[in-house]
Amino acid sequence: MEIEEEFIAGFCRTMNNGETVCCEYTVQEDGNRELTFMDCAHERCVNTGACEIFKQAHELKKK
Repeated sequence: MEIEEEFIAGFCRTMNNGETVCCEYTVQEDGNRELTFMDCAHERCVNTGACEIFKQAHELKKK
């Protein structure tokens, strides 16, 4: 199992600032990637539903 990192820069509504978020993906045997970690604590964030960084992170799973 391989782990890949991606860095996503964008505006964070919670921090009211530009942020760069490190995302970790686990590469499955079939080549698909699973998002396993974001260093912005998105699981506790009240703005996750409207977060462009979160959306980009999930779009990168398809890479």
